[in-house]
Amino acid sequence: MTQAQHPYPGLGLANRLIGGTANRLTPFYRRHPYRGGLWWSEVDMRVAVCPQTGFLYNRLPKNANSTVTSLLANRIFGPDDTVSPKHRFVRPSRLSAAQVRAVETEYFKFVILRDPYTRTLSAFLDKVMKPRTQRRGPWRWFARHGIETPSFEDFCKYLDDGGLHADNHWAPQVDGLVLPLDRFDMVARLEALQADLDTIHRRLFGAPLGELQRKGPKSSGAEGEIARHYTPHAAEIVSRLFARDFSELGYPVRDVTA
Repeated sequence: MTQAQHPYPGLGLANRLIGGTANRLTPFYRRHPYRGGLWWSEVDMRVAVCPQTGFLYNRLPKNANSTVTSLLANRIFGPDDTVSPKHRFVRPSRLSAAQVRAVETEYFKFVILRDPYTRTLSAFLDKVMKPRTQRRGPWRWFARHGIETPSFEDFCKYLDDGGLHADNHWAPQVDGLVLPLDRFDMVARLEALQADLDTIHRRLFGAPLGELQRKGPKSSGAEGEIARHYTPHAAEIVSRLFARDFSELGYPVRDVTA
């Protein structure tokens, strides 16, 4: 595929070459080529495959990823503070051809989605306005534009000026999927996390979830901050940049400025 043909022509040549090689040489990506706008390796590392229990969890950042990954790792392997929960699972690129066939026909495949309005704001509040490594790119952009105290609208302008795929904590969710949405057995929603995760837990372990213990960074509280941070311009940018998330993932474009 040439750069002109690629759906994300801004994607770096090195990434296209790496992704193209993975699509040719690994059994999973030969069957399910990745063509999204993120670094292939960043997407691959955020998919948890568990041959022991028979599931594929397509982990999306800012969608209770740390909480769910920790829950699954502790439930399957037992607590272990010396190893990150995400490193206890297998990546799609490391599956054999036989394992890929099992994933397709036998494994329980699930993903957790989130309203793009709250997810984008959460990324700003947690990854940009706090001392995180992900803030470097946005803050360099703010500095070039003379912005000392960035607003959420400023962050949206950064996304619109080439930053959309700079980090998968705020990139469109559709670009983090390794399978078409209709190939997942369970499409859960962060907005109904307790109930949906209970369904997943019963399917995997044959028992109810119980009380969910949150892991990872403290909640940004984005759901309650929408009206305070969204301006009409910010809302327009998010609705446009995340158009596929809205249309394909089942979230409505709405007025979030009231």
